[in-house]
Amino acid sequence: MREILKHTPGKIFIGVLFVSLAGMLFITRYFTSKILVFGWMTLPLFAGFVFVAVWLIAYLIYFFKFWPYK
Repeated sequence: MREILKHTPGKIFIGVLFVSLAGMLFITRYFTSKILVFGWMTLPLFAGFVFVAVWLIAYLIYFFKFWPYK
């Protein structure tokens, strides 16, 4: 963690992860209502896919492009 926070891309990476986590916590209030996305996908399933996609994309960009210990 110390290595990530020593440079700007690492701080941005941690910030993106934190914002996605805060967004996931915000959207959970709507999980009890019957909301369909694209007409067939429930909101919790869609939110989970978006959450995992954001984390995966952030991970791939940071560790393959900005990782300081190549």
